[in-house]
Amino acid sequence: MSKLPPLKSMQAFEATARHLSFSLAAQELCVSQSAISHQIKSLEVFLDKKLFTRSNNKISLTGDGDIFFSVIRECFKRMQTVTDHLILEKNVKLKVIAQTAIAVEWMAPRIPEFNELHPDISIDFSMTGEAEVTDPLEYDVLVGAWPAPPNFITKQIREEYWFPVCAPEIYKQLDLEKPQSLLDFPLISSENGQDWLIWIQQQKLDIPSNLTIQHVSHGLLAAKIAQGKGGIAMSSDFIINNSIKQGQLIALDNLSFHLPWGDFFIHFSAGSHYRDQIKTFVEWLIEGCNKGKSHPLSNLHTITPV
Repeated sequence: MSKLPPLKSMQAFEATARHLSFSLAAQELCVSQSAISHQIKSLEVFLDKKLFTRSNNKISLTGDGDIFFSVIRECFKRMQTVTDHLILEKNVKLKVIAQTAIAVEWMAPRIPEFNELHPDISIDFSMTGEAEVTDPLEYDVLVGAWPAPPNFITKQIREEYWFPVCAPEIYKQLDLEKPQSLLDFPLISSENGQDWLIWIQQQKLDIPSNLTIQHVSHGLLAAKIAQGKGGIAMSSDFIINNSIKQGQLIALDNLSFHLPWGDFFIHFSAGSHYRDQIKTFVEWLIEGCNKGKSHPLSNLHTITPV
């Protein structure tokens, strides 16, 4: 069998490549920075390849270093998973991360339900508003509109529909037989206005010269501004379901449409030793998201003001 590099040198390399810092790698492994440098040099000699380039007190991976890191990182992750599986076999912990929109309004309130149904599976739950997950290998399950990371299996939760929402006070002023009347109010968009422009096109409406679209960074912000009577937002069930139920917002569900990039997906690690537990979590999540949905918005509770 071919000889493998020493484990210590691979640990030093993995930590350094992940942090792109000798000092941070040294802190993590509780050794000196010179020890890290020595291990990296030893590994480069062993492989007869240069793994890092150094410039202006910064380091970066070479092409060979990047290839080696991708493999070493995956191997270390799998070894950690197997170790956890053997040591904590009766209490599996899944690391789950979700985008803010679905994490705050939909998943977080329901995690206790999963804990009650499956007490042998713990959920280490976190969220992010970033456009992509920096290091997907840190997680067992990712939930959001992200593309699938390498070596992850993907399932679409459902076909998601988007629709205008507004406060009851604004709803009373709308002519529901004329969608054009919505454009008389300020529009709120978390998609740089593209959601509204697609909706206007699908409704075959004319764009007025005084059209006002307020841009915000997140769908939750758009919904909150609409809730405060600041205009009409474009939103989806995952973001405003609770506000609809509480009567704080009204969904114009007869004006729904499919936003091309508005669907949510579940990505889960293909090589995890927690396959059965991940399958349980994914099935629970998809079933909960689709429960009672006989048509796109059947679980929304629109309120008609008196």
